[in-house]
Amino acid sequence: MVTYHDIEVPVEDLLVDPNNYRFQDAPDFVTVSKERFAESTVQERALRRLRDSGLKELKDSIVYNGFLTFERIVVTPYADGQYLVLEGNRRVAALKSLKSDYQAGVDIPQNVISRFAAVPVLSVEGIDEEPDLRLSLMGIRHVGGIKEWGAFQRAQLVTQLRDEHGLDTASVAARLGMTAHEVNRRFRAYKALEQMMDDEEFGDRATPEMYPLFHEAVAGSAIKDWLEWNEAESRFDNLEQLHKFYSLLVSSGEPNDSEGVVSPKITSREAVRDLREILPLQEARRKLFDEGSSYAEALALAKADDLAQSWVTQVAEAVFALRKVGALELRHLDDDSLQEVRALHDLAGELLDLHALYSQTVANSGS
Repeated sequence: MVTYHDIEVPVEDLLVDPNNYRFQDAPDFVTVSKERFAESTVQERALRRLRDSGLKELKDSIVYNGFLTFERIVVTPYADGQYLVLEGNRRVAALKSLKSDYQAGVDIPQNVISRFAAVPVLSVEGIDEEPDLRLSLMGIRHVGGIKEWGAFQRAQLVTQLRDEHGLDTASVAARLGMTAHEVNRRFRAYKALEQMMDDEEFGDRATPEMYPLFHEAVAGSAIKDWLEWNEAESRFDNLEQLHKFYSLLVSSGEPNDSEGVVSPKITSREAVRDLREILPLQEARRKLFDEGSSYAEALALAKADDLAQSWVTQVAEAVFALRKVGALELRHLDDDSLQEVRALHDLAGELLDLHALYSQTVANSGS
């Protein structure tokens, strides 16, 4: 019979799971037998994997906020008073790392230090009697239960902490368990979308669902330079170009028109990312804002030079491959291989003849 108990366990008696699912896509992963879970080398390797997956932000959050217990660590008895962690391996690893930091002389808040000796956990006893229970517990946590906030809501929280509570980037990052880079990007993206929401012409068509588009727009310099991002004011300054950008994100036309509503040209982060290729080229940029042209046509123009050069690279690779064919291989070429070589020979001859004819025509027209 499975039973559940709220208990407190010293952090050193909590064993992280060396067969954690997050490890199993690593190329050097090897399943560890349950009898060896408590070995120091096994635990150290599992803790190292968890550290490599990024614990700094989680540690910073614990230092700033204390060890919050509303999301329980779930364990099961192992042996000799130790417990195996079923859910909460990263939080346990963060606590173990903070204890190590404290023992090395790092200043740690007293409310965190007190948790080293008494970590609140939910102990599940009798789990071996129901082998599928552990998978069910992970499913509740990672698949069908607790859901992350959406990107817009997370960016909104970041902005509120910065604007309304006066916290700097580092403080927000530590409190939310995020990197400073991620905090800054979410802040810029939210402010950029907020600017559209406040725009007299386009504000009524701006929605939180557009947030991923602005998240991508502020990611690099190409779009920020085009729209003249003002870092001090957290807004775009080039309103003329900005309205052109907005026009790509919203539908055009009236619902009662005979031709109906024309869908937005940009609806995905990938399309925003591709603007970096379109914007530097005048003809592609003209096609982008032409009402009668599609986004795909503008992107095709931007990629035309790359496509034009790709065949040259492929021909060079074919020539290199042919030069590597040895005499022994030549004696044993089958009919299919010979046919491919002849086709290449004939096509190359046609291209050379066409080039000669074109060159002669240009020369005659010049004379």
